[in-house]
Amino acid sequence: MSLKILTWNISYGYGMGSDGLEGYHQLPERHFEETLSAMATLIKKVDADIVLLQEVDFDSKRSHHQNQLEILSRKSNLLYRSECVTWDRLYVPYPGLNPFHHFGRVKSGGGILSKFPIEKIQSDLLPKPRENTKAYNYFYLHRFLQMVEIAGVRICNLHLEAFSKDNRELHLIRLQDRLLDYQIDLAAGDFNDDILLPEKASTLYSALPAPRPTFPSSEPKETLDGFIIKKTGFQNPRISVPDSGQFSDHLPVLFEID
Repeated sequence: MSLKILTWNISYGYGMGSDGLEGYHQLPERHFEETLSAMATLIKKVDADIVLLQEVDFDSKRSHHQNQLEILSRKSNLLYRSECVTWDRLYVPYPGLNPFHHFGRVKSGGGILSKFPIEKIQSDLLPKPRENTKAYNYFYLHRFLQMVEIAGVRICNLHLEAFSKDNRELHLIRLQDRLLDYQIDLAAGDFNDDILLPEKASTLYSALPAPRPTFPSSEPKETLDGFIIKKTGFQNPRISVPDSGQFSDHLPVLFEID
């Protein structure tokens, strides 16, 4: 079978500055409508069969309470979808001291869109950094592994730790365990660093990072996004980075096999 899988950290359609740094302020609803429409246009242009998304808002003040997975599903005509909520707080007092710029209500996480029915396997909310205070971790998001089966292919959508080296190592070990436990064929998403595999998994899986830097989209310098595939699962895969502009602070990565 031929297959196209796109992975994309969409930064909830905000674009550069979505992390709340460097003069963050809430953008108008029209901005998110336009960026989601542009994202859907790219998804249709590359003719993706499956799309793995990170940093999707389901009901957040910062994006005007849009269900972005539902909007992208409708606009891209990928009508099967599955969400993984990883950040659900009535109020997030971030960023800065000005409450008018706070994220406020946040319900966010990962999502999968597909041309084919999605069978859920399991979603893991990964540990938060142990060095953070309890108060900080209460408001901090979970990273995740979202595992599904689509058209006989076992897939893991992922978002790993960005700021704590120790916590990211824990996440990589958990990823290895899940790859082996559930015989995952392909894992992809935002690794937030080089794509590394613990020794046990490296005998069965290959890392396929994006062929060029994916972050930040305004001036890409770091390769944070890509794929891990079972060595016996796919022949002659092709990895590319479609031109997407700055609708997100990450660039998307496309996996193709014939």
